[in-house]
Amino acid sequence: MEAVVFVFSLLDCCALIFLSVYFWVIPELIGHTIVTVLMLISLHWFIFLLNLPVATWNIYRYIMVPSGNMGVFDPTEIHNRGQLKSHMKEAMIKLGFHLLCFFMYLYSMILALIND
Repeated sequence: MEAVVFVFSLLDCCALIFLSVYFWVIPELIGHTIVTVLMLISLHWFIFLLNLPVATWNIYRYIMVPSGNMGVFDPTEIHNRGQLKSHMKEAMIKLGFHLLCFFMYLYSMILALIND
């Protein structure tokens, strides 16, 4: 069962890396929340606590979108130099986090397969 959890998490992490590069906010939010809840249900506390702040940040960013904007990244305001730099920094941090999670899930999947 553990191997299935980590195989799903690994595939989801690959999708999240793709989504974070192309700034698709809602699918990234759903995918990351699913992995976080899956780690909570399967009692992998360290991975759950590692994913929780990022999932909370994604939910916060989505909830705090002003009512007139089309999404998290407003196309009319994103070219403001300060916002563009902060959005790029956030995107690079998320990409680094997802790459770290990818290798962590890969290691955990191999370990679970060896133990089975």
